[in-house]
Amino acid sequence: MTGQGRVTVVLNVAEKPSVARALAGVFSRMPGARDGGPVRGQAAQMFNCDNVVFPDVTIQGNGAVQGAARNRPHRMITTSVRGHLASQDFGPAYGWSSV
Repeated sequence: MTGQGRVTVVLNVAEKPSVARALAGVFSRMPGARDGGPVRGQAAQMFNCDNVVFPDVTIQGNGAVQGAARNRPHRMITTSVRGHLASQDFGPAYGWSSV
């Protein structure tokens, strides 16, 4: 969600739990960030951090980001996978491709 008064929510999926904890620690130390702490789910731990400010993810990569004027707060949700990923299969609807 973006727009006036709305916060963009970004889901970060790390390859293992220790990386998710480290990444959540980085977000929580950013100026103005509010650490929501870990949440234990059924399968994996999740970390929530609000007010992580950086250029809006909805306009990154298209050349529209110009200076700090476009910085906006984001809610970062970080979790991890367990086991091994044997392949990646993102259909065209996602707009992602294999490298």
